[in-house]
Amino acid sequence: MAVAVPAAAQPKAPPPDVSAAARPSDTPVPSCLDESIVDELGQTLQPRGVQKREFQKRGQLEILARGGLFAGDLLSSSYVYGGALAWFVTEDFGIEGSFDVTRVALDLDRPLADFTGDDRFEAGPGFLVLGNFLWSPVHAKMKMGESIIHADFLLTAGGGRLLHESAQGMAFDGGLLLDLFLSQWFTIRFDLRDVVLVQEAVAETRLTNNLMFTGGLALWLPTGW
Repeated sequence: MAVAVPAAAQPKAPPPDVSAAARPSDTPVPSCLDESIVDELGQTLQPRGVQKREFQKRGQLEILARGGLFAGDLLSSSYVYGGALAWFVTEDFGIEGSFDVTRVALDLDRPLADFTGDDRFEAGPGFLVLGNFLWSPVHAKMKMGESIIHADFLLTAGGGRLLHESAQGMAFDGGLLLDLFLSQWFTIRFDLRDVVLVQEAVAETRLTNNLMFTGGLALWLPTGW
């Protein structure tokens, strides 16, 4: 005999949660940048990163004219003028040959010579011939007025001779240089170096440190290398 099973009552759906309803504050804030503006900025703005140098020294020949002060250690300080010729094998490494003229004199010897009548030191021109290696580890940019000037800091070391009877043997030098690039053809160079050599004056012979500070204008010429 079939028994009738009463149908189960369907549970009532819970009332909607009013607190979970969407509120105006829950909607995302619209972007204030229009897509067209973003595209335009993306085309004009470039990542900064590391920029290439505007002036490349590799394969360039530098012809320099300079002048300044030669501060003698044993002898008197005087002017110095001359020039240099440099060639850069790579962007950071170069070789240089220079020739400078200075006045080699001992001012303290003059009063003694006037008193005794015996001129023990003969003043005259000295010719400084040097060969150097150049290394440029630092490249910089400096703002001068409204312009941006590129610059290189260089280290130099080498040797040669001071052609004067007071100089004994070889001379060695080392120093710091600064190149300011005015254009692809011209630079201004400031040069500070120590010239070490043995000198003899008035029966005294010793190792001397002579500071040479010069400023000059350089012309750059491509060699096609």
